[in-house]
Amino acid sequence: MEVIEAIHTRRAVRSYLPTPVAPELIEQVIWDAAQAPPPVSGQTPWTFVVVEGLERIVAFGDEAKRYARDNHPDGPGWGWAERPDFKVFWDAPTLIIICGRSEDCARAGTNLMLSAHARGLGTCWVGAAMLWLATAKARSDLGIPPGREPAAVLCLGYPAATPTAQARARPEIIWSN
Repeated sequence: MEVIEAIHTRRAVRSYLPTPVAPELIEQVIWDAAQAPPPVSGQTPWTFVVVEGLERIVAFGDEAKRYARDNHPDGPGWGWAERPDFKVFWDAPTLIIICGRSEDCARAGTNLMLSAHARGLGTCWVGAAMLWLATAKARSDLGIPPGREPAAVLCLGYPAATPTAQARARPEIIWSN
């Protein structure tokens, strides 16, 4: 798959087959993710934490949802925590948590999503778990090393369904002279 095609056809997958992803394939997409440019040449700005097992991931998702429901800050955007049908990790068989500075992890996460798509896998960047991931218990349960800050969480697996591309309007472009 060409990179331009991958950019235009990758979609957030929110329905996964329960089929486990082979460790070698997970390592390949992480290696591709690690090709993102670091902020300083020679620096390794991220750590990848892999979580496997559908039942384990569903339980973590339930815990993250409960924590968000009971501890979220005031304001809009938290209605999902009250919805009984909302699944934080969309029944994915694998999670990849990228730890590091947000901007560095965003670059790696973008590479990871495009690599996974090109290899027939689906991904979904999950923001719903971030409040829970800030807790010492979540970090311990997931094996996140001390001093590593979770900045991105991606579901990974074989898509059970992939959304079709929606027509998109061209963005506004402002040329500053």
